[in-house]
Order: sequence, then structure tokens, then C-alpha cells
Amino acid sequence: MKVKTLITAAGLGKRLGFLTRNMNKGLLKVSGRPLILDILEKLNAEGLNDIFIVTGYQAEHLRKHIDSEAKTLFNPFFRVSGILGSFWAARSFLEGENFLFTTTDHFFHPSVLKGCLCHHSNHRCDVRIVIQKKRRYTREDAKVIIRGSGVLKLGKDLPLQRSDGEFGGMAYFSRSASRLFFRLLQIQLEKEGLEGYVMDILNRMKEQFHVPICFSTCGEGARIEIDSVYDLIEARKMAKKWGRNIDEI
Repeated sequence: MKVKTLITAAGLGKRLGFLTRNMNKGLLKVSGRPLILDILEKLNAEGLNDIFIVTGYQAEHLRKHIDSEAKTLFNPFFRVSGILGSFWAARSFLEGENFLFTTTDHFFHPSVLKGCLCHHSNHRCDVRIVIQKKRRYTREDAKVIIRGSGVLKLGKDLPLQRSDGEFGGMAYFSRSASRLFFRLLQIQLEKEGLEGYVMDILNRMKEQFHVPICFSTCGEGARIEIDSVYDLIEARKMAKKWGRNIDEI
């Protein structure tokens, strides 16, 4: 089964302060190489080679590092839009296609990607997201509530005490799911503008069209979203640990 890939890498990375003043977050180095190259290597190892990277902030610098390893698309609204603007930029390439989505600002163990793709599963799943299990959640986390074997709801405003995990910045969409996703994306952009989250579209797919959202899980030590200097330091610690024994997660 052919699966395309979307990597969103347009954001300003303001929360990282001086580190991203003149640099895209995807060029921050973990284990001696930029995050974007680490992600590309992990994708290639799973046979994913048809890759689209949506750029925005410091786009030219990012393109120089990518070379010919992926196709780049430009989101001209990166200064005023959230992630949905980047999805819109990739619509003509991904609508009606099986595709994997991942952000560029997280460092993850290869098992996280394997779980999201779930090649070994015989169970048909049109949407599968990564859920990270943590000891505690914050108001800013993209929280998830699980019911049985599927996702009930996603959102930052979900009650902390009811949260079963955090959306791990990675999702798989089948052909039919991608068609519906982009149709709902257009409706959302027409009604609400460029602001919003992938979670908003996923919730509508689940609630209005009854699309089951499957999930794979990972633990705290398998992935980290890099939003601060502290996160970057922790990611580098993870890389050193995995270098000793990458299967020990």
C-alpha cells in the first residue's frame, strides 16, 4: 500500500526564543543532526519516500538542508495561520491519498512511527493517531479521551482528570478519510478562517460522520515535543539513551 507523507514545518517557533530567532525549528539539532533530517531518515526506514514538507518561516534555509529528499511546498500564511494553513497548501497532493502526517517539532523513537503505520495489523482503520501516555497533563496539552478501542474526543480544553493521553503530533489517513478531512478543512477555513487545529477536524469526522479514530500509544520516554530549551535538552538526553540501546523503550 502506497502511503504519502506530510511534514508541517512552517511555524515561527516563538516559544524557543533566541534558538529560533533566525532558524526554523526543524533545523534544531538532536543527536548531532537537524530534527527534519532525523524524521526523514525514520520515514525512509519504513519505506516512506513520497514526502511533502510544508515550509514557511526560514523556508530557504530549510530547503537547503532537505536537498532532494522531499518535495517542499510553501505556506504563504505562516505568520498569521496555525497548522491548518499548511494542510491547505498540501491539499492538491494529498486529497484522496493514503497519507501520514507528522509535525517537525518533536523527537520520537522509531517505534512511534511503526505504531502509527501499524503495518502488521489486519484491522482496517481509516484514521489512526498517536497518543502519548503521561503521568500528568497540562492545560496546553492536546488532550485525548479514549473510549474502548477508539478515540472519543480531542482538545486542549478537555478536563485534565478525564484525559487519557496527549495527541502525539502524528496521524495516518486512508484515502476515504483524507477526502473527508480536506472537505471538512475547506468548510472550517470558509467559516472560521485560518485558526484551528487538526484536532478540530478529527472531532468533526468522529461526531458528524461517525468515522472511528483508532490509536497507537507511546510512553513518556518514547517522544518529546520541542517547545522550549528544556525540551531540547531532554530530547538530546533521549538520543544518547537510544544510542546505547534503541530497542529499549
